[in-house]
Amino acid sequence: MIKTLESACYIKTGKLNANAAVKDGIYPFFTCAEYPDEIDHYAFDDDVVLVAGNNARGNFHVNRYEGRFNAYQRTYILTTKAGYSIDFIYYALKLELKRLREKAQGSQTKFLTMPILTSISLRDITYDAQCKIANTLVAIDKKIELNNQTNAELEAMAKTLYDYWFVQFDFPDADGKPYKSSGGKMVYNKALKRDIPQEWKGSTLWDIAKYYNGLAMQKYRPTGNDYLPVIKIREMNNGIGPDTEKARTDIPKAALIDDGDLLFSWSATLDVKIWSQGRGALNQHIFKVTSDDYPQSFYYFELMNYLSHFKMMADLRKTTMGHITLEHLKQANIVLPPIEVIKNLDEKLRPIFKKILILKKENNSLVELRDWLLPMLMNGQVTVSQ
Repeated sequence: MIKTLESACYIKTGKLNANAAVKDGIYPFFTCAEYPDEIDHYAFDDDVVLVAGNNARGNFHVNRYEGRFNAYQRTYILTTKAGYSIDFIYYALKLELKRLREKAQGSQTKFLTMPILTSISLRDITYDAQCKIANTLVAIDKKIELNNQTNAELEAMAKTLYDYWFVQFDFPDADGKPYKSSGGKMVYNKALKRDIPQEWKGSTLWDIAKYYNGLAMQKYRPTGNDYLPVIKIREMNNGIGPDTEKARTDIPKAALIDDGDLLFSWSATLDVKIWSQGRGALNQHIFKVTSDDYPQSFYYFELMNYLSHFKMMADLRKTTMGHITLEHLKQANIVLPPIEVIKNLDEKLRPIFKKILILKKENNSLVELRDWLLPMLMNGQVTVSQ
């Protein structure tokens, strides 16, 4: 027997405008974006599922949250009626994302109307059966979240160590003592307009790495069953999905990427990431960054430091820089330590980077498993025995 979402849930909406977000607010503010903003007051305190009511691409994001929060007026807030598991509702809605997209109404902005939402079908199974299904999927998502938290801690550890050596200049001196704190000699560098350790020098982002731009992949459409996923900014940030374009495998070598490659999106969305989803075809607007002379950990953090400065300057000027050009890279001055010091730090950072990559790849496999199980569990093709 089939029931609808209306019979399983109470549904209301938020009351606020999208611009009600407050920087450094203590409560999450759910809009129609994938992730919540922040706000300084709450209107709801409950265990809920939140569904984006409109999205320009028709991607109606679904979030799970328990606690105090606030919401945009086009965000649907769902709580369950007796006999229904809130986690089961969450995963049922996740499964319906494609169908919701197909049913989206409107021309410029895609809307998810209340009649469409309330008419979503649910399989009529017992509360215990719902919980068994949900618990299986929750366990996978919790492991994914744990891996993400571990990676965030590893990244912070690596950044702290990098800053200690190359920003605070307290790398170990010849006696193993922190260089600057122990009175190591500092000299003024005119180009950098600052004091740096003796025997260090100035350089640029352009000088320490090579930047290979991706290609427009339209002319490399696959004709057979062999293909590579096309990695655009969306894939770089969110991973490969069912809508990811495909390209032939015989693309120029410079546009091929694989696990561990450093990607730098230079247009619109500025970001630096280590790729972890296997072989792909790099689209334009993203650089693959390599170096013949310096380890990846060095130019990774130098790029990250530069992006932070770049975004800050754009915010101060109340404008958005459309993209980073080669000239920006050539003018991005950095402090260049001796290669021996860079390699010594890399020996400490390389195992951390390796562990981060391993956990990212584990998460890719867990996401595939979860997404394979989700329809099978919801449709009853696979059952859970506990």
